[in-house]
Amino acid sequence: MLGTLHVVQSSSGGLALMGYLLLGLAIVIIGGAVLLALFRRSAVTRRDPEAERLDNLKDQIIWRALGQGTRVTAAEVAAQSGLTEADAELALMALVSEGRAVAEPGESGGVIYRIGSAAAGGS
Repeated sequence: MLGTLHVVQSSSGGLALMGYLLLGLAIVIIGGAVLLALFRRSAVTRRDPEAERLDNLKDQIIWRALGQGTRVTAAEVAAQSGLTEADAELALMALVSEGRAVAEPGESGGVIYRIGSAAAGGS
């Protein structure tokens, strides 16, 4: 390497050639780092389709519940939204686990979910 450097420096225009090579190498390294960062970012932002579907269901449930007085059951959510009762229950339990809803026992033995007005803002 040192021998090559000496030959390049001693030839006419060799120093300029060496500068161009170093500049090109720097551009390749920086470009590779940028591409790697973008790839990692896109891999992180890719979401599970099931998680996105569940998030959409939770948002629908919150707005419907707020429109009818904040208390809903899984059967009511399923009937209003066209979901299966199991999907409605899953979304409601996710809201409870996030602290955006409260599960309470109903008079008929079922579960009633109370969704507060603060839940609409996601807090």
